[in-house]
Amino acid sequence: MRAVRAVVASAALALLVGCGSASPPAEAPRLLTRAEADARTVVPFTRGVRLDKAGRIVDVKFDLPPAVPPAIPSLKIGFRLQAQHVKPLLAEAERIRDVGLPARVRLERLEGDRTTSVRLMTTAPGGRSMEPLPADGHVGKLVQGKVESGMLIEAGLYSQDVSYHMLQLADAGLLDAGRYHLTVDLLEDRPQLNDISAEFIVGFQLLGK
Repeated sequence: MRAVRAVVASAALALLVGCGSASPPAEAPRLLTRAEADARTVVPFTRGVRLDKAGRIVDVKFDLPPAVPPAIPSLKIGFRLQAQHVKPLLAEAERIRDVGLPARVRLERLEGDRTTSVRLMTTAPGGRSMEPLPADGHVGKLVQGKVESGMLIEAGLYSQDVSYHMLQLADAGLLDAGRYHLTVDLLEDRPQLNDISAEFIVGFQLLGK
């Protein structure tokens, strides 16, 4: 009888210990270094860029992963600013919009030896609709943009310790998964922006889940 009681007591203790223990919380993905982020070639990704000199600032071939239903991912292309506080962050964004940053953006889908141009869109005047960019990819203005922060966190491209602001160059919309080639050229020097540290960013805005 004592043996039975001992077995029952041991089983109860084991059950209590099991109920009291909890799995350790999952650690947030490590934030990538600048070099690691610059080597990433799957959406979402970022590149460190300067905004003060005309010329090609982005030339990258990347992979677009398939969408996970029922999410509807729209591909956004632009610049990301970051700062410890919101006020200076918004001030930098306003400076860039005030001086203007004319650019040319081109996106192609790669399928073996075949390339197909992807039509890019921008926000129409008034901000309530979209319109296509010119055939040469010229972007005359930047608008406020947004990408899904959860995907950036998983990719190691988002810090909880700073604030971010995105200025959108173009919207590629809903694209098929595959391989793509993206180039961005700044068309004019902007020496007044030489003190701004910016990132080029390509990410998703989820239109539905």
